[in-house]
Amino acid sequence: MSRNNKTLATKALGSLFIKKGKILASAEYTALGSEQPVVGSSLRKLFGSYAKMVNHLQKDESLVALIAQSAAIQKEAVEKAKPILKSKPVTKAKPAPKLGASIAEK
Repeated sequence: MSRNNKTLATKALGSLFIKKGKILASAEYTALGSEQPVVGSSLRKLFGSYAKMVNHLQKDESLVALIAQSAAIQKEAVEKAKPILKSKPVTKAKPAPKLGASIAEK
């Protein structure tokens, strides 16, 4: 296969994995459906199998570092986004006034 096609596939897959914060397992990748930057059959043509593609990506140390950095940033964002629950005093609702009732009922 052409080295250029492998390079293009590596860049596309690398950007996806950076966005996700990890290298996805084969089942997770196929579950993406139309979000896949490179279709599974093309992966098999270019790399031979999904496992070989993962090995190829893990050889690129800068890509692995970027994925780890992205995962750390996403983890921080999730922790900051968690709402802090404060207990509020429970107040009872006031009963609705009776419509049409006069002040002095006998």
